[in-house]
Amino acid sequence: MAKVTPVKPGDIIELDIDGLGHTGEGVGRYQGLAIFVPGALPDERVRAVISQVKKSYARGKLIEVVTRTTDRILPRCPAAADCGGCQLQHLDYQAQLTHKTTLVKSALTRIGGLNDVPVRPTIGMGYPWHYRNKIHLHATQSAGRIKLGFFAEGTHQLTADISEQSCLLVNQEIIEVVAAVEDLLNSFKIKAYDWESKQGLLRHVMIRRGYATGEIMVVLVTTAENWLTEQELAREIVNRHPRVVSVIRNINTNPGRLILGPQNQVLAGKDSITDRLCGLKFKISAASFYQVNPRQTEVLYNKALEFANLKGDETVVDAYCGIGTIASLLARHADRVIGLEIVPDAVTDARENARLNNLFNIEFFNGSVERLLPEMVARGLRPDLVVLDPPRKGCEKEVLEAIIKTQVPRVVYVSCDPATLARDLDILAGAGYEPVEVQPVDMFPWTGHVECVVSLKRKHSP
Repeated sequence: MAKVTPVKPGDIIELDIDGLGHTGEGVGRYQGLAIFVPGALPDERVRAVISQVKKSYARGKLIEVVTRTTDRILPRCPAAADCGGCQLQHLDYQAQLTHKTTLVKSALTRIGGLNDVPVRPTIGMGYPWHYRNKIHLHATQSAGRIKLGFFAEGTHQLTADISEQSCLLVNQEIIEVVAAVEDLLNSFKIKAYDWESKQGLLRHVMIRRGYATGEIMVVLVTTAENWLTEQELAREIVNRHPRVVSVIRNINTNPGRLILGPQNQVLAGKDSITDRLCGLKFKISAASFYQVNPRQTEVLYNKALEFANLKGDETVVDAYCGIGTIASLLARHADRVIGLEIVPDAVTDARENARLNNLFNIEFFNGSVERLLPEMVARGLRPDLVVLDPPRKGCEKEVLEAIIKTQVPRVVYVSCDPATLARDLDILAGAGYEPVEVQPVDMFPWTGHVECVVSLKRKHSP
């Protein structure tokens, strides 16, 4: 007989919130059923209307905070509740850091069965605002004008025009460029892409900025439609804001919501920007992954380097190496570094970055890590250290199996998702790899995300 849930959509309930979910929503129990309520905080009693019911949980919309926690604060951004980009602007920042430490500990215990791993307090920022060096904006048409901004969570409706309402997480100079680009798009009478009719030119605008250099790239993501004024518009963007050194047209014909397509055309300036990180110089192209919070990236990478504890004679594999940021840091302290990356443009950037920094002990290989690493291990590769920095989904099983087969004595795991981290650490622990220490780092203040660096040591290794 099917179990009857204690609530149905439309029910209004009161419940006590005793925790936060992995995306920052409040979590409580109502007659034994877990209820997720965005905007609610631990130690609060709230009224909520049930919006969705599943077998093992339900979701509710916050109506009223009956009893408030002292950690609740007033969000600085008026769009915080609608945008969805800042899930925790209503929570005191120090309390956020405590929550993120608890989140990591809980994932390790609940998912990984790892109860005794030392988890250090999350490292936060002294000034946790305007830290993002990249922004993706949707283009929409309103009253005959293009507007650039974020969609309200779960909709295709703009929650705010970024040129009018500055985002508090994004670098302020980027906001200035957004305003200039939006004004010029309207001067040139560019039409935004309509997702229902499939008509129009401009889908998105991406802007990224070098933290140390101040160089700015503007990427105009469009359909394949012929665009006669593209270069003239690009020149005007550069004239309007001289820190813009690269204007790219990215062509995306995919019917889905993927931001970037596979084809880039340089309309003005260079095909990339440069930045400096941890004393090294990096070239960044439109499609390359580069951490969006440079101040905390240095904290994260220096902790990874500390955990690597290199002496100078080691062979190191940097899996999921991107444009070679971590690999370049490692190369200054190791004998040989091998970087593995699936994105071709990122590998091209990585090789150029090695040359820029006069690092000649790095080799980069293009392909999936789950294919390359097992092949290299089968050919006899036996590294002294493997550094893992996978995407949110974590490592493929083939990668973990290859690490286990090498019997590499030490692993450093850089993670952007505590759940997949816990899953992978559980597998490695079962093969004799002991997590020595976990250091969470707050790369994304005011959101539910947290990054971690983990030091692992193979049992019985020196």
